Amino acid sequence: MKKHIKKVLIVAGGTGGHIFPALAFGEWIQKEKKAESVIYLSGNRALELEIYRSRGVEPICLSLGGSPIGASSVFLKLRRCAELFFSFLRVGVLLCRERPDVCFLFGSYVSLPPLFWSLILRISVILHEQNSCAGKVTRLASFLGVPIASGWGECRGLRNFTPVGVPIRDIKKIPKLEAARALDIDISGSDFVVGVIGGSIGSASLENLIGQLARDRENFIFAALGNRPSESAASKNLYFLGKHWDMTLFYSVSDVVVCRAGASTLAELMAYDVQALVVPWTKAADGHQELNAQNFSRRTGNPIWIQSKIQNKIQNKTDSDYYEFDKAFEKLIEKFNEKKTPSQPNQNQSDLLWRVCKNK
Repeated sequence: MKKHIKKVLIVAGGTGGHIFPALAFGEWIQKEKKAESVIYLSGNRALELEIYRSRGVEPICLSLGGSPIGASSVFLKLRRCAELFFSFLRVGVLLCRERPDVCFLFGSYVSLPPLFWSLILRISVILHEQNSCAGKVTRLASFLGVPIASGWGECRGLRNFTPVGVPIRDIKKIPKLEAARALDIDISGSDFVVGVIGGSIGSASLENLIGQLARDRENFIFAALGNRPSESAASKNLYFLGKHWDMTLFYSVSDVVVCRAGASTLAELMAYDVQALVVPWTKAADGHQELNAQNFSRRTGNPIWIQSKIQNKIQNKTDSDYYEFDKAFEKLIEKFNEKKTPSQPNQNQSDLLWRVCKNK
């Protein structure tokens, strides 16, 4: 690896779980002046562009709408294969023109073309796997001899990897009452707020559980990221906050959190010492959310709850699925009420990831 790095290419697409760590890492590189310039490569879905632009970044976009493997029809599979082929050609031209000193891949289908072109053009390349289970592109990169940095101490499917953690957004909390006013939340009747994170693509089944929980816990305020579902029953203590890519207000107002098990979300909860009930999405590829949740629980002692794969809609509070969820929520409240000892400061994940690059 060169001692002086002029240009860094960061590749991330798909969902916020891939993109936010990549943006956090890129912002750290620029802040610490580790390189003269950082350029980003992404897919062209509306969600991807919205997340990048929320941080003032305009990425180079590939005409990739998703992985051919996950296509729901033969036509869509063929279209995505064609998109992938033309993306290979475009990335080849891009890397020949830009000639970055190092390429950091943050997984997902967008990483496939730059993975191959980096190896062909002998550009240093490192892949960061955010989850506890290696994705398909990660496993391929490892097979090809690319160094893998992992967000956890476990990366199922790989033998050789370097644990570095997940780079996270820099958040400076503000007073709780100030955050509540900014979010238009009335906390005059309760000073205990439960934040709800369904992930960057939302989670209808989790919102359904929270709706019933809010009706049963009128002394708590529930603040959920995302828009109110059309079928959601009204509840005066349940607020839907819309999209918030800047999490400052959300983390400032939340006492505890109920969330899915995206690696980026769990890394932020650990870094900012927020207690959480984790409800992993059981349909996540290779069960990576369940593995993330287990690793998170082992490190923090926070409860996890696995939702039934059959029952997704709660009819009433006597349903067995909801009963178990309510018990898990009680464990979260008990843990919150325990006397807490200050958490140990986390090592800088971006710095650890950069060291993988420098040691290559």
